[in-house]
Amino acid sequence: MDYHLERELRLHTGPKHKNLYSWAINEFNDKGNRVGEDQIPWPWSQHFIATSAAFADSIDLKTKYGSRDAAPPTREITERQVISVGLRPRDDGWISGTKFSMFGTDRAIKSFELAIEPLADPAEQENCTAWGTVSYTSEIDFRNSTTDDCVVFYLAVKPETFARYAAKLAAGSVDEIAFRVSSVAGFYAEWSPGISTSRVKVLTRGDEHRVQLPEDVDFEPPRLGEVGAAALHINRRLEFAKQAAETHDDQEPARHGTVLVAPETKPAVVAPDPQTLKALKSLKRAAWFIVSLLTLIFLALVLRS
Repeated sequence: MDYHLERELRLHTGPKHKNLYSWAINEFNDKGNRVGEDQIPWPWSQHFIATSAAFADSIDLKTKYGSRDAAPPTREITERQVISVGLRPRDDGWISGTKFSMFGTDRAIKSFELAIEPLADPAEQENCTAWGTVSYTSEIDFRNSTTDDCVVFYLAVKPETFARYAAKLAAGSVDEIAFRVSSVAGFYAEWSPGISTSRVKVLTRGDEHRVQLPEDVDFEPPRLGEVGAAALHINRRLEFAKQAAETHDDQEPARHGTVLVAPETKPAVVAPDPQTLKALKSLKRAAWFIVSLLTLIFLALVLRS
């Protein structure tokens, strides 16, 4: 197995800023020259955003055979459910993206993953750990296969919590997944007075990341494994129509929610047609004539009686 590393690692107890930290790890090239600055454990938060999510439900059946005189073969059944989330360092203008690279190389780590699994024992406490490997090339069936640098976070949650997450994914009711970790063993960076950094070095637990220790040092530097704090946010976003501003134009309808309400308008005065006016006047004169005639007839009848 050929690991893709260019530098060796050395821990020293005479760092650049002795009043700030007591030890640091440095990288050295093949000529013995130091590359970069002191790297010390980095406890501050790192933010990631999901690029993909998948739910896997699998079963594995295995038959175990004993010796000739042993009991009949037994079958081992292993079931596993896992939510795999692809991640990338978050970079949205508010939180700048961080470049991660393995110790011994300047390659940017492009493969980050979060594996969410239910606890085998519901009584156990929820927890988060981290694992990673340096890129390597291996021979499989006379063919070379290359594995990229990668970091995987494992988040173990209670079964009911896992079921809720799986239901959200199955229903398609997830628009964004955000993941935050801090106090990650194995994350290193240059000393900074702030709480953010643009570069993080990763120290794995593999033999490829051997660190030369001084004779007076009897401890191992922190490596990937324990995650001090982790936060997962599975978000659903809905966009609603914005209420339009009220208008002062009498000819423009005002918006209230999604219903258009016409503004109040005064009834329009329409000028009568001249022919119509002439006809109305003629009818008026005829009506007066008829009324007068009926009145005379009535009086005549009264006098005769």
